[in-house]
Amino acid sequence: MRKLKKNGFTLVEILASVMVMTVVIVPFITFAANNFTVGMEIERKTRSNLLAEAEMEKIKNTLSKSFETDFTAWSSDLGNSYLVTRTSTDVSETLKIIGVSVGYDDDKNGSLGTDEIMSTFVTQYAKRN
Repeated sequence: MRKLKKNGFTLVEILASVMVMTVVIVPFITFAANNFTVGMEIERKTRSNLLAEAEMEKIKNTLSKSFETDFTAWSSDLGNSYLVTRTSTDVSETLKIIGVSVGYDDDKNGSLGTDEIMSTFVTQYAKRN
């Protein structure tokens, strides 16, 4: 009788190796996906902070020239799906409370929901004589 040479793997061996590889690889893929998500969130928060700071400085510069300017009517689009909401409260004839909220428009509806706001700055601005 001739002996058959065994070349290759059996179906059971292949299935076992696929299962082992799956158990090893899936956690790495999950870890990488979570890191990507966290990285995007950090990037959006950092950019929102920078945009809010720039917007606040723009408002203060405008108010230094004309204290009565209505900056709340300015466009809310900051580009790249970032939006801003501005508020102004007159405390007196010479004092305003200014608020700036910036966030990423996740649902792409053109307005910031409370869950989309990533940075809020509030300050007081006094009229200079």
